[in-house]
Amino acid sequence: MPAQFAQVIPRQVGENLEEAPQYTGSPRQLFVYDIKLFFRNILYLPLMFFPLAPWPSGPLDEQYPSLKNIFDISLHLILFVVQLAFLISLPILIYLPVSLFVSYIVGVLFLNYLVCQLLNRGIPEDGLKSTEDEHTQEWERHDDERWIFLNGICVGKNWLQNNIDRLSRTFHRPIVGVHNKTSGVVFDIIQCLIQRSLLFATPDVRECYILVKKALYQPGVKRVILILHSQGGIEGGMIVDWLLNEVPQDLLQYLEIYTFGIVANHFNNPYRDVFHSKGAMQNGEHRRRHNRAISHIEHYANSDDFASRFGVLHFTKLGAVHPLKNRFMGKVFINPRSGHQLNQHYLDSMFPLDETRRFAREPEEGDFMDLKVFIEGQSVQGEPLRHYENYMVSARGKGGLRISTGEKVEAEVSNLSPVLPEESEGWKDDVGFSRALAPCQLRTRDVSRLWQYRNGGRPM
Repeated sequence: MPAQFAQVIPRQVGENLEEAPQYTGSPRQLFVYDIKLFFRNILYLPLMFFPLAPWPSGPLDEQYPSLKNIFDISLHLILFVVQLAFLISLPILIYLPVSLFVSYIVGVLFLNYLVCQLLNRGIPEDGLKSTEDEHTQEWERHDDERWIFLNGICVGKNWLQNNIDRLSRTFHRPIVGVHNKTSGVVFDIIQCLIQRSLLFATPDVRECYILVKKALYQPGVKRVILILHSQGGIEGGMIVDWLLNEVPQDLLQYLEIYTFGIVANHFNNPYRDVFHSKGAMQNGEHRRRHNRAISHIEHYANSDDFASRFGVLHFTKLGAVHPLKNRFMGKVFINPRSGHQLNQHYLDSMFPLDETRRFAREPEEGDFMDLKVFIEGQSVQGEPLRHYENYMVSARGKGGLRISTGEKVEAEVSNLSPVLPEESEGWKDDVGFSRALAPCQLRTRDVSRLWQYRNGGRPM
């Protein structure tokens, strides 16, 4: 893929050169598969923390040299050394008497718990709220929306607060953060392997599920936005599975999911026929018919982020045996860079703030949202799509697209397919949409729904 392009996977693509075990299959088989996948990508593990700088969001960036960040990083370094030494020592000390061996394990785990308490303490039972000040009071209110965030690995209270504050400043909404408590980087990775193999639901999974479900049933709420990062993607996938079984389809259509660098091995969104019913009327709004249970799912991933390669980027490229056989649903945006930290490596790159750090600025040349779109897995008359910059776009509403003639058209992308440059047909009617755009040069911002929420915006 050319460096000046942003790669987009609109759905599962590719041939079945490799078939991963079903996420509902044998835990042993899943665990062995994950161990192999882990070591296949292990060289990318250090890149989760690089680049170390710059820090466009200042103290909100995870590796900015503030006192709170330095304190958290120091504790994580201590935990990393202790945990790694502990795992290495286990086979060496196995010849000790059972009582001493068990006491050693209990002692190390208790010490680990005490250190983690310094990172995790102080989270309210109903979740952590984004900071409110005189600036947030000036934002346009969206009382019919609920925004919920579930964090990933290595996040204590300080970084969770920074995450939801950064999201809040980007989208100008209050955010509720559900805390996925950290146990240190090594133990967090082990927990990810266990969760992927056993579908093990920790307390924060249940807390987030209840919060999302209550929001969907709350009268007057028409949009529930769930944002997931890292390990939160595994837990979010389980939450979606539960919601698919518990929540009526017409209410489930209010849910939108946006993820960053997730390590999940599946993300379900089955085909469903939707008709008007009592659930939709209770919230005072008719919903249009959709093919998928959840209207909008978008995944954002850095190409050299270990977590993304271990999760979303691997499983979206496996391909599905049958279109009804779900594995990893949702549009995927791939940024050609490294880094796993939500604020510093994802939001600062994809949704940069202006100089005041209170508004998301417009994309500049070279920014991720300004990159031309490269659609993986499609071709035009047998030629690879990378040779073409033109797409036939079904669109409606607002979005600010520019057709190949340079004319700006207000439209929200609903579907797109590649066409040859000489096949320009201008405007024409398209069944199910208000317009169908002529072949145009798309930028990442043109096909990103989440981008339209910035600074209080609201897509169709």
